[in-house]
Amino acid sequence: MVSSQYPKVFYDVSPDDFKILDDDHVYKMNSTVQRTISPSSYRQIYWSTVAESGLITQQVSLVILFIILFIHLDNGNLQPRTILIVNALIGISGLFLYRRHINLKLLQENVKTLSIFLLFGSMVSPVLFTLTKTISTDTIYAMSTLMMLTHLVFYDYGAETEMVQKALSFSIALFSSVCLASRLSTSFHTFCLVTSAVLVFALWPELRKYIKESSFYIFSLLTIVHIVGCVVLLFHLSMTHTIFYLLAILFLTFLCPLWLVALQKYKISISGAWEEAVVTEARKDKLD
Repeated sequence: MVSSQYPKVFYDVSPDDFKILDDDHVYKMNSTVQRTISPSSYRQIYWSTVAESGLITQQVSLVILFIILFIHLDNGNLQPRTILIVNALIGISGLFLYRRHINLKLLQENVKTLSIFLLFGSMVSPVLFTLTKTISTDTIYAMSTLMMLTHLVFYDYGAETEMVQKALSFSIALFSSVCLASRLSTSFHTFCLVTSAVLVFALWPELRKYIKESSFYIFSLLTIVHIVGCVVLLFHLSMTHTIFYLLAILFLTFLCPLWLVALQKYKISISGAWEEAVVTEARKDKLD
């Protein structure tokens, strides 16, 4: 029979082994650290955040520009041949900018991919043209608006979060474009709008990412170009929508970064014995 004088405890921890700070002390400690940041540093952080928010501004402006393109196609103010020529020029220019050195093999692969897309698009356009004939126009517009908003929510703005869904964002934007294209007058108009959607939502984001990595100054100029283009084109359609667009851009570009920076002083990070252990390995480089 085993003696009961030894307690059956696998691991015993004394209460004095841990020194846990209460929330009030942690809050005071973090507040003291935040006050050490100078106002000039806050201004620098704010303007850096404003510059980074240009990606959100550009994407919102692109969605609005695409809707303006649909309106002009629907009203007959633009010819589909003109849009195809402009898309071809933009696509070729972007290809040579994205791939500075193009060899013959790469050019053949790009031409092959483009030919397949044009052939498949021209074959599917008559089907897309009659896809939503049994659905009312108001329903199509409401559904397209909701899907474009969803596209903006799940778009990849550079933040590594679970909300970012690249495939879902692109698929929703393309489906919304197909729904809008089905309301145009001919299948050729439908093909032109779908081609523009692929250029705007698939090819342009990759080129824009390359431009941002190459030169942030040019990326900032692109943001201004997007805003000016939307203001000019919206002004010819509706003064009210232009005002709403400017208010939205001011909110996203200037007020939201100011709000984000102002809330940093309330940020509290509590660490203690419950944190996951991190093993640090000291390495010494030996020179022969």
